[in-house]
Amino acid sequence: MPLNNISRMKGIVVLIVALLASCSTLDNDLKAAISYGEIIELNEYSKSVDKQLLVRLFSSPIYNESCFVEAHAVCQYQYYLSVSTFDEYPEFNIYRLTDVGEITDVKWLESTAIDSAIIEFNLNTYTDMAVGNNPDLDVDNGVLRVMLSAKSIEESSAALSTE
Repeated sequence: MPLNNISRMKGIVVLIVALLASCSTLDNDLKAAISYGEIIELNEYSKSVDKQLLVRLFSSPIYNESCFVEAHAVCQYQYYLSVSTFDEYPEFNIYRLTDVGEITDVKWLESTAIDSAIIEFNLNTYTDMAVGNNPDLDVDNGVLRVMLSAKSIEESSAALSTE
């Protein structure tokens, strides 16, 4: 085999290993969320809105030593959404939300699209416990709007209105 082909094969092997390593990171974070995080059935919220999907919220605690003063506790949560259709052969997926913090409220919005949902989460940048321990934390309260289906997710963030 010429030297050029060996170099190419080495490059392909490195690319495959890097790809597999990035996939395992999500698996480990998701394992933590499922193992000792909290699972919330989101279909229980906003009873008046017709739900076309089964949606669950998984939270995985993030421990950050810099947000607590001389203590160790949960500063924020990483969140995951699992989504499934109600079909005979359901489609399903799991998504990692980009924003971290603490979700304080959940609200479903009406959606006319088939097998989709629009959900708003009120989100604080830190847990109430972290803010109580360290009043110097820069706390933001926002709204994370998620439009999702078993095939896709779109997230948009905005500051929480004080009106």
